Amino acid sequence: MATSRPSKPSPQVTEARAAAQRAKLDAQDEQQQQQQTTAKTTGTQRTTAKKHSQQVLAKRRAATTMERAIADYLLDHEGGNSSKKTLQWHQTALGLLRDFLFEHRGISLVAEIDAPDINAWFAHMRKTPASRGKVRSERTIQTYARSARAFFHWLVHRETPASNPFDRVTFPKVGKPLIQTIEAEEFERLLLACTSSNESGPIADRAAARNRAILWVALPRIWGVGEEKFTTAG
Repeated sequence: MATSRPSKPSPQVTEARAAAQRAKLDAQDEQQQQQQTTAKTTGTQRTTAKKHSQQVLAKRRAATTMERAIADYLLDHEGGNSSKKTLQWHQTALGLLRDFLFEHRGISLVAEIDAPDINAWFAHMRKTPASRGKVRSERTIQTYARSARAFFHWLVHRETPASNPFDRVTFPKVGKPLIQTIEAEEFERLLLACTSSNESGPIADRAAARNRAILWVALPRIWGVGEEKFTTAG
């Protein structure tokens, strides 16, 4: 008995199958292109929105006033539970800086402040008496400078100024306190006190000589003066 062979598809059927396959591939390509276009459009929109947000934020930072920045800085300290003394210190120091910049340099925005403006503030504090009429000490000026430096570090951390002007400022130094010298009359009284008024004799004389010798030896080391300043002999 002869085995039947499957009939060969007609050219029309083969062409229809090929057309269906091409249509399927074309549809897949079109869908993939649409997905790529959508993803690209979405990415572009996100990039545009991000750039716009950055531009708005940059404009806002550029327009930040000293008044607003100081207020935000103090609020940040309050949120961090800083002491009242610390808040008063920053409020006083930064208030002086704000007033000087506005009154003497015509500056009210943080972005306008540069190193020469801060140096001018240091010089102004050295020359201008405080509210009580006394010239500020170098230690007081350095204390205010520390407050301002911390304030600008905080601003840079928030990316408010483009750079920190304190990086280009010579920070105020406090010199060593001058040694209080002793006057000749005071030293003479000390020498006289080495002799006891209630005792006499060789032992008392030796004790007085020893005490005077100690004074003469200790004088240049403790008070920073030499024997040439005094004419009084032991």
